[in-house]
Amino acid sequence: MKRAWIVLACLSLVASIALSCTTDQLNSLMKKRIKSMLEDRAQAMEMLEDPDMHVILVGSGGPLDNEERLASCTAIIAGGEFIVVDLGAGTWRNVNLLNLPSGGLSAVFLTHFHSDHIADLGEADFGSWTQARKTNLDVYGPEGVDRVVRGFSMAYALDKKYRIAHHGEDIVPPGTSAMVSHTIHFKDPDEAVLFFDRNGLKAYAFLVDHFPVVPAVGYRFEYKGNVVVITGDTKKTPTLAKHAKNADILISEGLSMRAVKVLSDALAEANQPRLSKIMKDVMNYHIDPVQAGEVAQEAGAKKLVFNHVVPPIINRIVKSIFLNGVKDVYDGEIILGEDGMRFTLAPKE
Repeated sequence: MKRAWIVLACLSLVASIALSCTTDQLNSLMKKRIKSMLEDRAQAMEMLEDPDMHVILVGSGGPLDNEERLASCTAIIAGGEFIVVDLGAGTWRNVNLLNLPSGGLSAVFLTHFHSDHIADLGEADFGSWTQARKTNLDVYGPEGVDRVVRGFSMAYALDKKYRIAHHGEDIVPPGTSAMVSHTIHFKDPDEAVLFFDRNGLKAYAFLVDHFPVVPAVGYRFEYKGNVVVITGDTKKTPTLAKHAKNADILISEGLSMRAVKVLSDALAEANQPRLSKIMKDVMNYHIDPVQAGEVAQEAGAKKLVFNHVVPPIINRIVKSIFLNGVKDVYDGEIILGEDGMRFTLAPKE
């Protein structure tokens, strides 16, 4: 109740200030705000001209709602390409808040089709289109991606129709409004597939083990001598280290088996058998932070960054539990990912 009164008081103050302003003063304030927004947008688009490779954790959490981390989404910007890997709920809003080049979105890569990895696909398509995307949006993923793209396209079809009718085809061109799905096929389950090669940026997909989610993939990016690998959701498999070989940054999901077991047991004791069973089940198709450390060490990865962090890190105790033992198996840099975290890799060649 106290918070509500504070909010009302603030709103009252804002309203009184607005009423006391003259029209000229309001115009001046709006012009300054618009100028600032346009400068931010121009700065964001300049990232596409940068010779460096940029990696941004747009969403670093898992499916459990919390105030610290949104669900999975990682941005890769290199060679004029702006790619996002997965789009958990709310992450497109973060793309804009982080001042990334929304109108320059060139492709979406999906690792698999759990809701916490695809929920904002429609928002990304719609938002980048209305912000002057120049082409239809390419969406890549394993078998099933066509169904996902078709579903979101149908869901947003009426809204796009309304926008075109309202604003006109010159403002929101129908010719750039579509998503185009691309299925990644694998001949050898142990080998990575080169499926994207544009402007010096190469992307490889490799199969991971997220059973019963079949298929599920991870991605390896290569640009001017730099390597960034995103595991997607997976158990530890013999091929993970192979596909992450010599990565400058290995972005691995991390689920603390110890912490999730405590959570599952507590739910059972609280007479919540359904939720307890769900928490128990998730442990059998994810990778523990220590296992991720073992993969990073075997791969010779220079930096291990955790995303898809489960459970939510709500205090130092949970953080300590989550990272406990990782340093014992991996001698590189260890980073617990946070939303908005950025990494910049200068060209090596």
